[in-house]
Amino acid sequence: MNEQFFQPYTFNNGVTVKNRLFMAPMTNGQSHTDGRFSEEELHWLAMRAQGGFGAVISAGAAPYDDDLFIEGQIGTFSDDHEDGLQRFAEMAKREQSLAIVQLMPSGMRAKSKLNRGRQPAGPSVVQLPIPDFEQPRELSEDQIHTILDAFVDSAQRVHRAGASGIELHAANGYLFTQFFSLTTNLRKDEWGGSLENRARFLLEAMRKIRASLPDDFILGVKILVEDWSNGRGFDIDDGLELIRMMNDVGFNYLNLSAMNAKEVSWKYPDQKQTNLSRVRSVLRSDIPVVASGSLITPQDVQDVLNDGADMVALGRAAILAPDWPKRAARPDFEIKSFPLTTAELNALGVSQKFLYALRNGLSMWKFIQE
Repeated sequence: MNEQFFQPYTFNNGVTVKNRLFMAPMTNGQSHTDGRFSEEELHWLAMRAQGGFGAVISAGAAPYDDDLFIEGQIGTFSDDHEDGLQRFAEMAKREQSLAIVQLMPSGMRAKSKLNRGRQPAGPSVVQLPIPDFEQPRELSEDQIHTILDAFVDSAQRVHRAGASGIELHAANGYLFTQFFSLTTNLRKDEWGGSLENRARFLLEAMRKIRASLPDDFILGVKILVEDWSNGRGFDIDDGLELIRMMNDVGFNYLNLSAMNAKEVSWKYPDQKQTNLSRVRSVLRSDIPVVASGSLITPQDVQDVLNDGADMVALGRAAILAPDWPKRAARPDFEIKSFPLTTAELNALGVSQKFLYALRNGLSMWKFIQE
């Protein structure tokens, strides 16, 4: 096997990662209710850094107040969060891993019960067929600019803490996707309507963050290149056009969100070209693509590298094997399959709160042997 994923990679800002293996961000609800890192979360992250991952991406953090999506979500909106951010950064650096904090603005997916009773807010007032969905209020022009400024404040706080960079979560129905999707953005102003206007929120956030921080601070973006087939707020061609617009904003990697890294477009069901290879064909060559989705074995990883990915982000595999990078080079490498017992998951750094998230928020997979 061509073990390309063990080789280092140098980003277009000069920062080098020791291998092509990222631990994927998993928003697991195992931190404190005020957004501070818990000991359980730091232990979970430390196990993966010690296991050899070149970069460890945190769970999705709320980048501004009153935007929590799940109980126990980490935050980056207060100076009270800096101690945990610093401990995360120092822990990763001890293992020669990059510490990347994911900023995950929830928008209309925020929960009022977690945010002092504040109604969620998004680009438009819509009603979605999602369990426990709360109809949002529409963000005003001033509120949009306040949120964009909050992204900058959060990124600067992460930088002060000594982390390697941030990843903007612009996928999977959170605020950036809400602005881009015709299902959730009904605006008639400069933030809605045309594809260029719907892309404006993400592009402005990227520009503001990049301009406010040194070049050696990594800016990654997680993208859903095509809305899920049951939503269809944007298609693969819209997503590829967004990526073309991102090319000159000055970011350092694109994390391609997918249930399966080898999936093809629902818009072109008769074409065999994967969404991954489509993205690689329009993204600037000096910006790496990080592939994710149903990658468990070394052969899975090599397959997507052969299809155009430069790196991979492992989620379920990183739960099953905290030391996946260290063990994957061995000829006798084996990895367990889900479901696991709670005792087995506890030994892998999965706390009781994380177990709750696996049973509920990630219930499309059976993780736990009951």
